[in-house]
Amino acid sequence: MSNVSLPNGRPFMLLVALDLADTASGGFALDEALRIARRIPDSQMHALHVSTSDVQAQTLGMLRHYVEEKAIALGGCERQVVAVHVRKGDAGREIAQLAVELAADLIIVGTHKAPTLKKLIVGSTAERVMANAPCPVLVAGPRPAQHPEHVITIEPACTDCVRLRLDTRGASWWCERHAEHHAVLHRHHHLYSYHSELPFADHDSEVTATGVD
Repeated sequence: MSNVSLPNGRPFMLLVALDLADTASGGFALDEALRIARRIPDSQMHALHVSTSDVQAQTLGMLRHYVEEKAIALGGCERQVVAVHVRKGDAGREIAQLAVELAADLIIVGTHKAPTLKKLIVGSTAERVMANAPCPVLVAGPRPAQHPEHVITIEPACTDCVRLRLDTRGASWWCERHAEHHAVLHRHHHLYSYHSELPFADHDSEVTATGVD
């Protein structure tokens, strides 16, 4: 992710909602937020904990320590601008309210629920945030299981292909070693990619949508 230009030169504002009582989902959300923030130069990350009971003064210190420890564990976050906030009330409302006050560009919330769309969203804090948020909401989690029952093998990206895409700004996609393999997939309607500056060229009626045979 390269430099992000926003109106009036303001920084990219990222809000991550944490529950200090649920470090499994909150920790994963914070990990993802830090990874995104450090890839956007001059961005600001705001961490929020919402309590349903009276907020204690030491809670802010606990949140600050937690965020700092996570940043150290990830590495590469030394110059990242981070703020911490503690509020009392309904989590969905308070997250959306702070996002409005910050003019946030992205909200990240964690979840410990099973990764099915209905269970992940419906009835959750994430659902209430999305209903009122002024910006996109990313639901992070639950953290991947150490020994999942069903394993999907994801092959690592070819470093030569990645380098070629960067060097040609996407004009060329596959290195010489993989070009023929993906040409075969293309001929059998298994894989499609298209890269161009806007506006796109005229539609090619012979090309089907990605993954459609």
